[in-house]
Amino acid sequence: MQSTSFKFLAGFARGDLLHYFGALGARGIEAVGKFGLYMLAARLMGGHESGLFFLCLTWVNLASTVSRMGLERAMARHIAAELAFARANAARRALVVGLGWTALASLAAAAVTFVVARPAAELLFHQADLARPLQLAALIVPPQALAFAVGFALIGLDRGLSAQLVQSALPPVLSLAALVIGAAHVDSLLVAYACSYAACSCIGGTFLLREWRRTLGARPVPDAAIQESLPSIWATARPFLAIEMVQVSLASLPVLVLGAFADARVVSAFSIISRLTMLISTILLSIAMIAAPSFARHHRRHEDAEFRRVNRQARLLAMATCLPCLALMIAFSRLLPVILGHEFSIASNALLVLTIGQTVNTFLPNQDMLLAMTGHGNTLLWINLQQLVVCCVLAAALIPPFGLMGAAWLSTISLAQGRVGFALAARRVLPELSASGRVT
Repeated sequence: MQSTSFKFLAGFARGDLLHYFGALGARGIEAVGKFGLYMLAARLMGGHESGLFFLCLTWVNLASTVSRMGLERAMARHIAAELAFARANAARRALVVGLGWTALASLAAAAVTFVVARPAAELLFHQADLARPLQLAALIVPPQALAFAVGFALIGLDRGLSAQLVQSALPPVLSLAALVIGAAHVDSLLVAYACSYAACSCIGGTFLLREWRRTLGARPVPDAAIQESLPSIWATARPFLAIEMVQVSLASLPVLVLGAFADARVVSAFSIISRLTMLISTILLSIAMIAAPSFARHHRRHEDAEFRRVNRQARLLAMATCLPCLALMIAFSRLLPVILGHEFSIASNALLVLTIGQTVNTFLPNQDMLLAMTGHGNTLLWINLQQLVVCCVLAAALIPPFGLMGAAWLSTISLAQGRVGFALAARRVLPELSASGRVT
């Protein structure tokens, strides 16, 4: 135990943990912005209108994920791994391909969202007043997709803090500011959300240009000659597209299916407490994103001891940060939904159920990012497909009869299944995680 603590503190002395703490600070800003946004939206707009808002956000997340085509994670891996050997031209090609195709696909996804908004509102959700908000939500898709793509490019340049600011910290804060100054209607709030992501895309682009010049200098760096080359960015992205689609489906299915069987007030209650517990996932993702370029770099260089150190350090920090937060959620599970409004008190028991899945998530963090950054996308895809099958079966079995609680149990089981699967797979396909080293 003392040895583990010493190594943890030694990492801080090397400055590694400063990056983690900076990223956690950004996630703290995000947590305050999101919690404030959701709480104030629920109070000012009421259960029905805030339910429409959350349905629109769920749709946008699906459309944005499709339009990124898995290229954002592929970019992060290729940029980090290529620059580990000073292959600047290869890294630049990955950046151009990733950003260019994401921009085109996101515009197409926005157009599709606008066209199908009315039939989806009437036939899928049986709420005709959802049509106009869903059309306005189409404005969010391109800037959100670009903000995430630029963020992952920054991750590849080992600038995780900047990435998290433009991807997730600033958008809710800017949207909260718009809500405070008067955007207290679902239509105006969605437009403000789109403007927030547009601003973050511009800020992220500025960060990216500065870091690219700082990393590579004004002139191209000649590619280093190495024996082992990466596959094309499209080959890397293919499993990531399916993975991202499955992951966003796992997060969205409980809300969408609940929206088909319950009124907007119940959807709003579940969406808010689900997003509250997902702040744990957000913290864990923050830690994983900071560790991601190190995973790719050390794995490509066969630096097994450093690879294990980064993984161990990230897991210890994840547990130290998230377990106290979970304890507070459990202790105040009756109070937190009431703070949002008395009509949301129905979600207290669902909040307790959701914390079970997040506890499993906290004890088995980062392993999906580790697999992604070491080229095991197909392994990730197989586990994700298993999750999706179980999720679809349970959605049909749990949500129609049990409503809100069924959606909560569905989310918890799906999350726990994935975390256990990722951890077991990482131990199987990455022998360098063990002290005996890499199998040759």
